[in-house]
Amino acid sequence: MKTTVLLITVLFGSLLSFSQQSDFIVLKKWNNRTIKTFYAGSFISAETHNGFRINGFISDIRNDSIYIRQEETRLQGTEFGSQLDTVRFSIGIDYREIKRFNYTKNYKWGGKKGFVQVALPKIMMVAGVGYIILETVNTIYRKESFNDDGKLLTLGVAAGVAVAGYMWERIHDKSNKAGGKYKVVYIRAADLKKGF
Repeated sequence: MKTTVLLITVLFGSLLSFSQQSDFIVLKKWNNRTIKTFYAGSFISAETHNGFRINGFISDIRNDSIYIRQEETRLQGTEFGSQLDTVRFSIGIDYREIKRFNYTKNYKWGGKKGFVQVALPKIMMVAGVGYIILETVNTIYRKESFNDDGKLLTLGVAAGVAVAGYMWERIHDKSNKAGGKYKVVYIRAADLKKGF
């Protein structure tokens, strides 16, 4: 009996020692300060180059690929009405396919939160361009001159508002992309073992 228990213990111990550890991904600033580390079990919110949004828990990182468990809760119709149904699926993608990691506190489950970050730049662009178009159409329709009553100044201010909204949105998007504000470093667990 003691030999059987000893044999089983040795077998489980050898299985645990030969199991492959998951690699991990580190986001670093250009001065090599670590911003965020992604590993098996951590939550990731990101966007790929083709626009696919990733929101889920990392199940494994190996061979330059990230394996993610995602969940989506939907309202499904049944013969008795409707009920909530959760769909779970796993995907694997190459970590170099990720264009943007949403790692800051301004992100919750992949979406920016707050009116200022989401809507204000778009409102500024639409309002500025809309005012320019409306004022131009009205001036042409009334057969007035653009030099009358400071119309060029107001058109310039509207153009400035539109450009400011565009620049605000572009700077915010660019600062959160891989290669912009930070670099992505893939670290293999096997390389760490060799170092010790």
